[in-house]
Amino acid sequence: MKKNSLRHIKFKENPFKIPKGYFDAVENDVFAKISSENFPKKEGFSSPTRYFKDVENKILTKISEEENAEKSGFAIPENYLETIEDKIIAKISNDKRPVKVIDFKSIILNRVLPFAVAASLLLIISINYNNKTTSFDSIASTDIERWIEDDLVTLDTYEIAEVYKDTQIENQDIFAVDELEEYLNGTDVESLLYEN
Repeated sequence: MKKNSLRHIKFKENPFKIPKGYFDAVENDVFAKISSENFPKKEGFSSPTRYFKDVENKILTKISEEENAEKSGFAIPENYLETIEDKIIAKISNDKRPVKVIDFKSIILNRVLPFAVAASLLLIISINYNNKTTSFDSIASTDIERWIEDDLVTLDTYEIAEVYKDTQIENQDIFAVDELEEYLNGTDVESLLYEN
């Protein structure tokens, strides 16, 4: 049976050889390979033509512009703020142009009044056209009963008494005492109270 391990094989000399100076130059070789693959051979930046000849003049011009910008280009005449009010008032008083005045009276008379008159006439005509006088006789008794049932007309005992002043109401018993007792004994009074 063969052994699976290679321990029994003995080498006379090392089969791998390292070239001389390999570890001294390997780092530079690796970086050279990486840079040649990742970075282009051409440089990415270029300067404009005549850049280095003109840059000094451009900088000096910019500095002189900033120094001059601090000085204002406008000057106020002497006593300007003290005399400006008098000059403006003098110009206004010398101005003789006619002033346009709006006359509200003429606007109301010419524009609003005709509409008001037309609206008034229309209102008077519509009131007279729709104004139909109704008498108590023309109302049907069924209509009055329906109004009372629907609680549209409330009747108070004092109002009824005012209408029937001439009539004498006699004190009469509507029910006999026996009938009243029988009615009250036979009905649940509480349910009557809840209904009303």
